[in-house]
Amino acid sequence: MFFIPGWLIELLTFPGVIVHEIGHRIFCHLTGVPVYQVRYYKFWGKPSGFVIHGPAPTLKAALLIAIGPLILNTLLCSLLTFSAVVPLFILKDSSTAFPDILLMWFGISAGMHAFPSNHDMDGFVEYVREDGHGGPLLWLAHGFAVLLKIANFLRVVWFDAIYAVLVAAFLPLMFGLF
Repeated sequence: MFFIPGWLIELLTFPGVIVHEIGHRIFCHLTGVPVYQVRYYKFWGKPSGFVIHGPAPTLKAALLIAIGPLILNTLLCSLLTFSAVVPLFILKDSSTAFPDILLMWFGISAGMHAFPSNHDMDGFVEYVREDGHGGPLLWLAHGFAVLLKIANFLRVVWFDAIYAVLVAAFLPLMFGLF
């Protein structure tokens, strides 16, 4: 493994950060949660993007808002890279190489930013706790949050990039194109 500073990776994959925040915003809209402030991307400083929203009315809404990026970024990664993989790698057609490479970059960028942040998952677990859900539901929420926090931690060994490549390969493999 080689080391590339996180700020550089974030800069090179900024479309994924933007889609990540759009994922939160879309699910706020779909669940009727008011959005107070959005930053889709800031080139310098932390956080590079955020969505500040009102309280979720239900457990389902809290979960959807927290994992909105996982859903949207994964879907976009799969669809965009599929439309680039087929001409480039399956049909071996280089006539559309530039747009296909842009689609691959955008799709992989989206996939690399699919995992909800630790902050996103902490907010979901806090909702479960404050809403009085206990027992199995609270344990399940904690377990889910821990899994996603582990995924975030594993970014140091390129787990986010591995995830994006696996998502990109899924549809072509499913259709037997590789």
